[in-house]
Amino acid sequence: MSEKIILYTPATGFPDLEAKIAYGLARVGIEAFECEKVRIKPFAGYYAVEMEGDMKILNDVFKLLCNRLLQSEYIFLNTPGIKRSGKQGEKGWNLLAREDEKHQLDKYLKFSFSMKNEAGEPVCNHEGSKIGVQIGFSAGTSYHQSRDKIDTQKDKRGLHRPTSPKKLCKTCGLLATLGMWFASFIFNIKEKEVMVIPIPEDVITGADLERIFSVQHHLRRDFLPADIPSTLIPLVFLSKIPSTTEMFRDFKLFIALLVRQAQVYHIDSISLIAISDYLKFLENPYNTASVDRMLQKEAFGALQELNKVIYYKNLSLLLSFPRLYVQETSTDNFVNLLYPETSRYFLKEVAMIKPEIIENEAIGSVARTLRYFIRDKKYHYADDIRNARKDSKDFEETIVKMLREAELRRVQEEEKKKAGKEHKFVNIPNEKEIKELFQLANKNFDEVKTALVIIAFSFPTKGKEELEIKEEVQNA
Repeated sequence: MSEKIILYTPATGFPDLEAKIAYGLARVGIEAFECEKVRIKPFAGYYAVEMEGDMKILNDVFKLLCNRLLQSEYIFLNTPGIKRSGKQGEKGWNLLAREDEKHQLDKYLKFSFSMKNEAGEPVCNHEGSKIGVQIGFSAGTSYHQSRDKIDTQKDKRGLHRPTSPKKLCKTCGLLATLGMWFASFIFNIKEKEVMVIPIPEDVITGADLERIFSVQHHLRRDFLPADIPSTLIPLVFLSKIPSTTEMFRDFKLFIALLVRQAQVYHIDSISLIAISDYLKFLENPYNTASVDRMLQKEAFGALQELNKVIYYKNLSLLLSFPRLYVQETSTDNFVNLLYPETSRYFLKEVAMIKPEIIENEAIGSVARTLRYFIRDKKYHYADDIRNARKDSKDFEETIVKMLREAELRRVQEEEKKKAGKEHKFVNIPNEKEIKELFQLANKNFDEVKTALVIIAFSFPTKGKEELEIKEEVQNA
């Protein structure tokens, strides 16, 4: 008989564990019923998993999933922190939902929360057989273990020692293992295991969950470059996921780095990351392509700067990132610049510069001149403009020096052209454009300086210079 079923996670206080149990419950529901009838609803510290179907079928499917999926050696080899005790068929084999144990999911029909947690009591407050380090609070199901010295107590000699490992009831341990296997992303970086768990912040439907379950198994192992800094994991991870802005729109990411010592996994770091700014940046395919380009060139310095610009809205780094990007992604034969769409994102969304400044012809004209020197790997003019202060004449003096040298370069390039040699286009702003630039800088100094530098480090979008650079790209 079909009925509305609402199952509650046990409010253990561990966000990653709660999410895994919720995913485990949802996975059982999807296997038992149609995915359209399953959804996860987050609350403060716990989740409600709603579905439509028969409770007896749900319990039978749960036992079937545990006894089939959790017998696979592949799961143990590819899930850090999960191990079983005993041998298959023996009573001590922890990952079997045995007939002599009660594993009905009825205990999740009522929400029960307790602040007690006596010694030896499972943190989920559920009755039944308990699981300790093998599953319950191993590196696989939660990352707040006693053996990492988060919880300590004094021994007889007055020394602080780790308390005994916390435990779960076996049903929660099995659900957490199922949830982790189907909804966490596992890969290696620098001999460390990385586990990324999406943490729902809004109602998640069965269709959303199926998409995560499907993509997750395609991204196991060797997914990210082995030598990227750990701080770049959120940005790089999201840039690699197809349709990432749709899939993770209502999530945060719980990221754990695990290291293995003496056959035991220990926690290197854990973090809960808000990703809305990353998703907004990656909505633009040119921005995603820029991240891919930096990964291909191992431009980790530029990626670090970009990460700070996106996550912390660091405007000072916004001006230094373009140069680092160009330096680290260019080759001896070709200077790689920013995509114009990426530059516009920085100017509009990060620097919050008015459109009339971004699109100003005078700024664009001077930026084309500055770009000539950047393409020649002469960065000193861009550096001087970037470091100029409003209360000095550095900005105006740098522009004047650059224009003088630009005129000399223009004459030299014209002579090369007449002689049939390779040459480059040099733009020379007219007097009206220079005057307008200085007037704008007097009123909006920081905005004008920022726009000038970022546009100069970008590919052009129109005119003769664009045609000539296209030829260089084709010949590079």
